[in-house]
Amino acid sequence: MRRYAQDTTVSVGRSRAEVDDLLRAWGCERIGWADDYRVGRVELHFQWLRDDQTYLARFVLQLPDETQLRAVARDGRNGAFSPAKFERLRQGAGRHEHRVLLLWLKAALNAVEAGIIDPAVIFLPFLVGRDGRTFGDVAIARLPEILIHDASRLLPEARS
Repeated sequence: MRRYAQDTTVSVGRSRAEVDDLLRAWGCERIGWADDYRVGRVELHFQWLRDDQTYLARFVLQLPDETQLRAVARDGRNGAFSPAKFERLRQGAGRHEHRVLLLWLKAALNAVEAGIIDPAVIFLPFLVGRDGRTFGDVAIARLPEILIHDASRLLPEARS
């Protein structure tokens, strides 16, 4: 199957600007991007207020790091490292991932707007707790326990 937006020519900057515009229109109070080029990691953080509760969400995009790009940047004829190919790969890194994130957020927020799903539910795996971990980080580690037992017993206030 062909990956969606695989061959996009839309720049990372344009996709980020569209994400920012989309989230601002939705009512987000804070939006931020963090790049760690050393390990090829990009994070999107955004915050919104709902019913006097502030929610913080974090999405992580994993991009090819420099080592991975260098391994691919080989001349097809002789297998030698190609600086020109490396630069093209480096310039294109993240286009696909940022575009897919934008399109996913658009779809998610359209579903929220249509009343299909609550925003807290759709963003639940990405919500960040005070310890800096997302709900998804915590829940995935405990998934076997959650699936075997009544999930409400995992919440202290739900226990009797």
